[in-house]
Amino acid sequence: MSSQTIRELYEHHEGKTSDKWSLYLDEYDKIFAPYRYRSVRFLEIGVQNGGSLDIWGHYFSQAEKIIGCDIDARCAQLQYDDPRIVVIVGDANSDDCEQKILAQAPGFEIIIDDGSHRSSDIGRSFVRYFRHLKDGGVYIVEDLHAS
Repeated sequence: MSSQTIRELYEHHEGKTSDKWSLYLDEYDKIFAPYRYRSVRFLEIGVQNGGSLDIWGHYFSQAEKIIGCDIDARCAQLQYDDPRIVVIVGDANSDDCEQKILAQAPGFEIIIDDGSHRSSDIGRSFVRYFRHLKDGGVYIVEDLHAS
């Protein structure tokens, strides 16, 4: 089990690119501390180059499932050695994509929306996925300044 902070994992990460705002990293350590060594199910909407999924896999060493969803078809090429990590390619706000996500995990302890950053999409994603958040779970929307 890794005891590195999220910041340390980001700073030492090699391979697939991930670009989170550095001010998020220390806050994520605080927010995610109660979940870190639990069998969580994790969904990230918007994975771009896929590096964040690698990092979440290291941080949440006991996670049951880590699912990334991205509308960019190039994300279908992302490969992971960690069998807990799955990438769904499609519009997270479509019924088809939601069904594919829920086929991987029926509910989540953590959901991060780092998708389009458009207010209309953020609202639709929240309405669609918040109901799949477990009691006591965390739903985070990144980069609201961009919407």
